[in-house]
Amino acid sequence: MDLDEIIDELYGLAPGEFVARRNELAKEARAAGHKALAAEVSALRRPTQVAWAVNQWARHDPDGVGALADLAAELVAAQRRAAADRLRDLAVRRQQLVAESVAAITERARELDVTLSENALREVGQSLRAALADPDVGETVRRGRMVAAVEYSGFGPAGVFAVPERVGDEAAGEGDGEVDDHPDVGTAIDSEGDLDARIDEAREALAAAQDEERRAREIAAERADQHATAARRADELAEQADRLRAELANCDAELRFAQRQLEVSDGESQSAAQTLTDRQDQVAQARRILAGLEGR
Repeated sequence: MDLDEIIDELYGLAPGEFVARRNELAKEARAAGHKALAAEVSALRRPTQVAWAVNQWARHDPDGVGALADLAAELVAAQRRAAADRLRDLAVRRQQLVAESVAAITERARELDVTLSENALREVGQSLRAALADPDVGETVRRGRMVAAVEYSGFGPAGVFAVPERVGDEAAGEGDGEVDDHPDVGTAIDSEGDLDARIDEAREALAAAQDEERRAREIAAERADQHATAARRADELAEQADRLRAELANCDAELRFAQRQLEVSDGESQSAAQTLTDRQDQVAQARRILAGLEGR
């Protein structure tokens, strides 16, 4: 089994089954002499509940995922053509498709006996919007290999979510050479450039914060795994202690019974010895009487 097959298997599992199976596969790879593969497998992160739900839906409903991919392609094409009307229409479709997909993911999770919280549903929606904006995220969703919720941070197809507002009928035109009739255009462009720079800075700051959050999530997941391992070990030791206490109680009961039997046996032994002594005295006395009678 290669890494791609291992990843595909692991991210199809429930989060509670992930760690044990990952460790098992890493151990198998290590035993087979594939140390690099074992290290890569060990580094795989357990999916969050949100990521698991999206993965299950993607594997169960490829048509639904395909609809996301188709819409993402249309958004990119419309953005490249700067087709404002088309972008507005697609924005409405995007909102509808995300809502429908969230509902489908919710239903799929219910079929697997999992109820997603409101916060989880918000993260599902954010992840789907990110999949529409970023081809890499979209591909991860399509393959059902999400690890955690994703939020669009501005990187990816530029401006995919930036739908221009209509300002008069001229805004929808292709450009008709009437720039000279608008002397303030240069100033507006300069202001937009400053705004773009500030937006880029904000996006970079957001991306850095999200990286820190992801690292914190990874650490929290590792700590949770360690806690679960310690809890299982504690349960095993508690069960072992209960068994030993039960065995000790049985041994104590058997010891007390044996001691009582010994006491009874001692009494019976002493009684038998006394009876033997009495009978020996009676025999001696009978012999003396017999000897006296025979001597007359």
